[in-house]
Parts: sequence; structure tokens; C-alpha cells
Amino acid sequence: MTNNRPIDVTMDSLQLLRVSPFEQRFKLTMAINNKSSQELFVRRLNYKVMLSDLEITSGEELIWKAVPAFSTQEIEIFFSTNIWEQLGPVFAIVKESGQLNYYLTGELNTGSLLYQQVSDIHYTSTLTQDQLPMKKLNKLQKLMPNLGF
Repeated sequence: MTNNRPIDVTMDSLQLLRVSPFEQRFKLTMAINNKSSQELFVRRLNYKVMLSDLEITSGEELIWKAVPAFSTQEIEIFFSTNIWEQLGPVFAIVKESGQLNYYLTGELNTGSLLYQQVSDIHYTSTLTQDQLPMKKLNKLQKLMPNLGF
């Protein structure tokens, strides 16, 4: 029996590491699950991450890792963005509902230099208030009330 989708990519977490009016620093942790009986060479990830309807980053990450057969490899991507002015509506959603949906889409390139395969990635998850630095966000809101949240 063959597996039509021998690769699964899941977003384990999206952490907001640092918040300031000029920079927001995130850590994206993903798991690449190789369901195949052969080692998988992961080469590159083209990705886009969204909080609610707001794109917070997109890019290309060169990975160059081997994922053994029937195992999972964790990958961490760090990125900075400056979306402070657009965060008002996003954090209004968090305060109202207590959670925030985030999305990962992209393409994962695997294989050797001669044989390459591209897998589409579509993943959705939720951040809750306890996963966000709400105290820091509330403090910054008091310092900069004109941001609208």
C-alpha cells in the first residue's frame, strides 16, 4: 500500500517573543513528519504566516536537513516584523474572543538535487490569551493609546 502524502507539516507553535512599537519578534516552530520508509531530504520552505486576516510574514527558509524514515524533525524559524499599527484590530479579536487564529501556507521542497518534490502546506491553529504577552501589550497600549486597541 502506498501513501499518497508521505509528508505532513504542522505548525507546533507561534510565539510572540518580543513586542515593541517598532518591532515584533516571533518564533515559528514546525514539525516535518516523514511517513515514508525512506529518508527525506528537506531543502527549502516557502511560507506565509497570517494572524487572523493580517499577513505577518512571508519568506523562504533554506533548511537542508534529513528527516529519517518514519520520524519527525522540528524546525524553528525566527522572524521580525513591524506590523504594530495593524495589530489593533487583531488584538481586539483576542480581547473579545480570548483567542486568535493563525495560518501557515506554503511549499516544502524535498529531495536530492536531481529529483525534487514540492508539497503544499496548509495549516491552521489558534493562539489563546495565555500564549500572548497580554501584560506587555496592555502596558504598550497605555503608553500609545492612539493605536486604537
